Amino acid sequence: MNAPLNPAAAQASMSKDLDKRTRAKSTNFERIWISLHFGLLVLSSLIAWNSASIPTAKSKSSSPQSAKKPFRYISSPFLASSNDQEPHETPSSVASDCQCSPSSIKTNLGLDPQNSDVWELSSRHLAEKFNCINPNDPGLRAQRHTQSGWQSEDLQNALVDDGKLVILYVHGNFMERNNALDRVLILNNYLQQRSNRPYRLLMLSWPSTREPHPLRDVYENAESAESQALLVAWLLERLSNHSEVSLLGFSFGSRAVTGGLHLNAGGTIPGFRYQTNSTWESLENRYRVALVAPALDRDWLANQGRHSRSLETVSGLVNLYNSKDPILRRFRFIDRLSRPVAAGFAGFIGLPGIEGVSNPRATEPLVNSSKIRQFDCGSAVGTTHSEKSYYGQCQYFSLVLDHLLGQEANAQPIE
Repeated sequence: MNAPLNPAAAQASMSKDLDKRTRAKSTNFERIWISLHFGLLVLSSLIAWNSASIPTAKSKSSSPQSAKKPFRYISSPFLASSNDQEPHETPSSVASDCQCSPSSIKTNLGLDPQNSDVWELSSRHLAEKFNCINPNDPGLRAQRHTQSGWQSEDLQNALVDDGKLVILYVHGNFMERNNALDRVLILNNYLQQRSNRPYRLLMLSWPSTREPHPLRDVYENAESAESQALLVAWLLERLSNHSEVSLLGFSFGSRAVTGGLHLNAGGTIPGFRYQTNSTWESLENRYRVALVAPALDRDWLANQGRHSRSLETVSGLVNLYNSKDPILRRFRFIDRLSRPVAAGFAGFIGLPGIEGVSNPRATEPLVNSSKIRQFDCGSAVGTTHSEKSYYGQCQYFSLVLDHLLGQEANAQPIE
């Protein structure tokens, strides 16, 4: 028979077992803690290596060919592609000369001048940032909307002069191609409801898709949008024989519009090369322009502004802005030094007739100048940067439509 344990010995044994279990738990905890730290160290190293090995370019496709595309920040011109599926871009090593040989363009002028038509002129397959273009053929691809959907067409058919009014529309930021195609059809529906004449609606569809890093993407798309000004200027030259041309820009698309008008009038933009063949005197008061929530500095159209010559060829400009826009309210972060104020948030200043705005950040109603009319849609649109909200809710959008269509006598007066 076992002798009973001494109470003191039993207590010492229990204390020893408890201490052993405590040390075991402490050891296990330390092992887990060390393992976690080691895992985080390995993970952070892999992320850093992966970020360094991937170029900061927007991916266009998951196909193997997409890995061959150049980085986003390039300054090369490009050639038109003869292959609709796999576009060819000029390598940057041979990109110092924009004077490329013209490519032959087949024409099919079998379009009905009595009907309105809608086109996409796409630059999405081209470099996303460039400083010059091929003046003979910058490589735009054309599609026309038909009853059976979007059909590829020759670019020349979109630019043919058959007596129709031409409206050139440039969409805004964060637009996938399918969204842009839907958006131009929505705009076309509004135009059809107001129009009493046939027109040709051309949309410049540019690479402006949303990426995982919003702030960096805004910086990049701002530069991409201004690159599109070269294409807008080129299109205006090709449309120089047309009797009537109107332009509409939304958000970042507005800086492509004003930049293109500035270049077309003989102006220059630092960092870009463009030689216009137009004569300013023949273009004076030629274009009707409308901007909706323009994402450009409100003094860019002033005498010393970046796009100062934009209004020289414009007969009138209607600007819809929103003093409650939560996106354009933060426009100053695009440049922390100059801290610009967006014309789509507070309207343009520095123009004849409205120089008297003492506070550059003021959003009070602006006095209209001889060429520009500005309307605050904030009370109707509210705290949004939605293009469709302007179309469906801002009462001043009817003025934009009639202005683009050249039938402002039909516009209802707005007090």
